Amino acid sequence: MKPIPVSAIVLMSLVAPAMAETVDVSGTGHGTATNTPMPVNDDLVVVHAITEYTGFDGKNPDNPMASFKGPCFGSILINSGAVSGGGNCHYTDADGEMAVITWTADGMSAEGRTQGTWEIVGGSGKWSDSNGGGRFDAGTDDKGVYTNNVTGELTMP
Repeated sequence: MKPIPVSAIVLMSLVAPAMAETVDVSGTGHGTATNTPMPVNDDLVVVHAITEYTGFDGKNPDNPMASFKGPCFGSILINSGAVSGGGNCHYTDADGEMAVITWTADGMSAEGRTQGTWEIVGGSGKWSDSNGGGRFDAGTDDKGVYTNNVTGELTMP
């Protein structure tokens, strides 16, 4: 059997694809919401939703979303108690790389917080080939403080 030269082993390790890592991104987003409800009648309301995020907190110190900042925008329809709608977020991280996340509203809590799903669409740099998503629960408390409680996972290349 012919031995493989060390230089060939080093070269193979350099061209081998990087292993993808799945990361828990559960945490709380903070920002300012400027939502505008537009009632049509007692059972039909459209909400123009805009939130400017200033950061995220989480239990995982390796959460790649921790430095996200930027806007989310879209609309929510409340029709006879049924909630629908969605939008997009355009985040920039601490490295200056951008990610686009889409969100879909599918419910509302008893406290009036919007609930639904989110999914990463793509972005630049490390975000270009990432994928994943989860759930969210977003709203303002009685003191006017906006939070978005996010659960989910991302797979990063």
